[in-house]
Amino acid sequence: MRTFHINYLNNDLKVEQQDEELFTVHLPRFTMRCNCGRTTKAANHWFEENRDNETAETRGIGREIETYLSKNK
Repeated sequence: MRTFHINYLNNDLKVEQQDEELFTVHLPRFTMRCNCGRTTKAANHWFEENRDNETAETRGIGREIETYLSKNK
């Protein structure tokens, strides 16, 4: 398991990468598990575990995770 930190809405969030597409994100008030799904056009969509839609929050967190991962391969 890989652990790192991202900045989201001026909060330093601890992220634990469970596998290639599953991340546990420790937000100030709760812990969220996010899945990264890819469409046939190779676009990434971020979903909270056991939910079927992307939200502005999961999209924003997902972008921060992608940025971190692209800079720290």
